[in-house]
Amino acid sequence: MSKWFDYNAIRSRNALINFCIAERGVGKTFGATKMVIDRFIKKKKQFIYLRRYKSELQSSVPTFFNAIIAEGIYDEEQYVFTVKHNKFYINGELAGYAIALSTSNILKSSSFPDVDTIIFDEFLIDKGAYHYLPNEPEKLLDVIETIGRLRDIKTFMLGNAISVTNPYFNYFKLALPYNSEFKMFNDGTICVCYASNYEYRERKKSTRFGKLISSVDYGKYAVDNEWLRDSRAFIKKKGKGCHYFFTLSMKGNNYGVWVSWLTDELFVSKNLDPKCPMVLALTSEDHHEGTILARVRNNGWYKNLCEAYREGLLMFESVGLKNEVLSVLNRTLTY
Repeated sequence: MSKWFDYNAIRSRNALINFCIAERGVGKTFGATKMVIDRFIKKKKQFIYLRRYKSELQSSVPTFFNAIIAEGIYDEEQYVFTVKHNKFYINGELAGYAIALSTSNILKSSSFPDVDTIIFDEFLIDKGAYHYLPNEPEKLLDVIETIGRLRDIKTFMLGNAISVTNPYFNYFKLALPYNSEFKMFNDGTICVCYASNYEYRERKKSTRFGKLISSVDYGKYAVDNEWLRDSRAFIKKKGKGCHYFFTLSMKGNNYGVWVSWLTDELFVSKNLDPKCPMVLALTSEDHHEGTILARVRNNGWYKNLCEAYREGLLMFESVGLKNEVLSVLNRTLTY
């Protein structure tokens, strides 16, 4: 079993932005480090190591080459790896740059003609001290444009399975692959890789720590690559007997709300009836001519939505839909 994630398969798909999601410890960062080292040695192509905040660079940059050196993959008499002032050197030659996305606006006057790869490590974050930046996907696109100019460069987004509801999946309208490790989007310019390494999982499960976490949710995330914050509760496809109820407008998108008169369940779906006159906006940002703002006490449509949720009758056709709607609905359930 390889000790690192192999990027050859995803590179062969020739996408510009590549989302690489795999379980913790499978070697995503190690494999990406080896990839950019090999490209510099063979082609003198440089790389960008991107993190969200400067504080993340302070802890990760000094040790960037440590795992590679420890494995002894490269002859230590032939290759010397060093780090100095957020720059990476191989045999004294500049091979890469470390950059924080939060301060990337300072790059606009810089030139990176030899950079052809960006590694964005830990692009998915969990609840805690760190937060996604405002308009973060557009900040990333700014970085790509600044570095690439008119050249095609490849960006690799490395992440653990935290939640499918994140700024990048929402912005680019991405979904997970089904019955495959790869799925292409946007005319082949974006690739989502949801990796499975079953041999690695079995080895991890056999460790004492693997046995400790095997029966809890964290084990499903750390070992089985299941999404840590994405419960499957209330995920259900609507049946053929459902009828269109109203349209839900939220975060710039419209969703269909369907009702089953047999079970009293409501279903939130991407299937819409564009002729439906009832369009309910959950936030003031989505409110415009032709919508009704939901955040009012006497709105019957909104009450139906809240009551269905309280009674366990509000279903969603995907985890992403559930997370998006509940992120707004939970803030207004007292109305």
